[in-house]
This record gives sequence, structure tokens and C-alpha cells, in this order.
Amino acid sequence: MNEIRIGVVEDEMIITDVLVLTLRKLGYKVSFTALNYVSAIKMIDAERPDIVLLDINLGGQKDGIDVAKYIREKYPMLIIFLTANSDAATIQRAKDVKPNAYLLKPFSKDHLYAAIEIAVASQVEHTYSNESILVKDGYHYVKVFLNEIRFVSSDHNYVTLHLDGRKVMVRSTLSEMYHRLDNPQFIKINRGYIVNIHFVTKIETESVFIGEKPFTVNKVQRDMLLQLLEKKLG
Repeated sequence: MNEIRIGVVEDEMIITDVLVLTLRKLGYKVSFTALNYVSAIKMIDAERPDIVLLDINLGGQKDGIDVAKYIREKYPMLIIFLTANSDAATIQRAKDVKPNAYLLKPFSKDHLYAAIEIAVASQVEHTYSNESILVKDGYHYVKVFLNEIRFVSSDHNYVTLHLDGRKVMVRSTLSEMYHRLDNPQFIKINRGYIVNIHFVTKIETESVFIGEKPFTVNKVQRDMLLQLLEKKLG
């Protein structure tokens, strides 16, 4: 599980410094920063931030919208545009790359926080990528890698993701979480549990084990689990 990382693309160093300081005060982890199109592409490819705060005007032939087009073609990153330009032509170009938020300069710390949280929340109902999901842990969203989830347990309107040495409680039903995971490595073995087949250590007539922990399973789900494991070992 990782904290959400934010990349900053801004051609004015003073604004970059203020942004980084503000983001850290808000509790976010800041990736590397970039000043122009070329350095932005290098930073994005190398760091793979989860969110990119992207100034539209980068003082060169290629601007922030060009950076956004590159992101949309290659990565499932969230894009938040920062700009002093609110003219119709700029807004239309920005709309074409479907940003997750649009902030007009100057903006406050509260506006920045709201834009980030709303952008992230808009993705929480979906798998963040083929490898991870976003979940709210306390006051912040975190990225949980699917291969870290050993099993998921249900408690009314909450589920708990059991990772290696850590638990994350999420407001969700088990069925909703199963839909979000949407990956063949996960199987719902009964009304209360989802297990990751990669962590299954033993299967008995009415039980499935992850390590030493047993889970009750019916015949249909046990047979399905056996088929998945046979296919995996294949």
C-alpha cells in the first residue's frame, strides 16, 4: 500500500515551491517537479505519480494540455489543470483531454485540497488500474495494490482489506468491493469473505486456508476455487 503521489508541472519556481509546501502541509506525498514539456514527460515516465497538477501555460511550443494528452495515451493518472487563463478557447482545449479538475489561479489551500479530494473520490468507485484500487484510509486516500490483499472480510456496511501486516477499513459492502476488485485472482467464498487465490495454502472439504486461518466454503465455491488454482498452475 502506498500514499498517493502528486507530481507538479509549473514553469514558475516560486509557485512550484508554494505548491509543494502546501501539498506537504495537507499531508500529500509530492513526487518530482517539472518546469516544461520535456522535463514533465521525463518526470511522468520515471516517477509515475498518481495525480499531476499541471499548469497549462509552460512558456514553450508545447503546453500543459500537450502533457495531458501524453498522459491520457499512456497512464491512468488523475489530471488537475492549474491556469490563469479562463478564455473559452483554452477551456475547450482543456475539456478535450478530460481533466479531473480545473483550478483558476490564484487559488487557496482549501480550493487545492477540495480539487484533489474530489478528483480522487471520482475514481474510488472504479479500479484505479489493472493493479491497484484507491480507498479512503482515515482522512486520505491511499493506493492499495491488488497483489497485497490477502483477503477481505465484511462487517455490515464496512469491509476490511487484510494486507500483509496491515488492515484497511473501507465503507462498502462485500458485493460492492468484489465488483470493484474485478479480478480473477479474487473469489467470494461466502457472504462474509473474499479471498485472494494467490494466498490460499490449503483446501479441505468445507474450508479454505490462508496461512493457518480457515474460511468456510460451500461445494460450489470450493470447486470454482479448485478450477482457478488448477488453471493458475496450468
